[in-house]
Amino acid sequence: MKIAVATNDEIKIAGHVGRCKGFLVFETENNKITSKEIRLNTFTHHRQQGHNHHEHHHSQEHGHSHHSLIEGLKDCTVLIFNHGGWRLIDDLKENNIKPILTDEVLAEDAVQKYLDGTLIINEDNVCQGHHH
Repeated sequence: MKIAVATNDEIKIAGHVGRCKGFLVFETENNKITSKEIRLNTFTHHRQQGHNHHEHHHSQEHGHSHHSLIEGLKDCTVLIFNHGGWRLIDDLKENNIKPILTDEVLAEDAVQKYLDGTLIINEDNVCQGHHH
């Protein structure tokens, strides 16, 4: 199974999927991490356009698609991140990528805790608008 983690520094979990620099993708087998790779975030609209989120208030409400992100992570079963919008959550679920929102700090720790069944999931981290 492959587990993706949004990151800005290849160590910590990023606060927002749309603006993260990349994704650590962990290959796992028998509840152990067997390898990892970094995928630069060329997928999301915010990264491609270099948007400042103050200038981009309503992209979610105006048909913003997560197709590129989902295409870039389609081989992953899970995406772990700190915060994300409800449309992203829905789009991931519809494409069989399980969204996991957590306050865990370190990417590798979060993946191992997920595999062990001890990762604390924080559903309150879902953004209902662009006011985060």
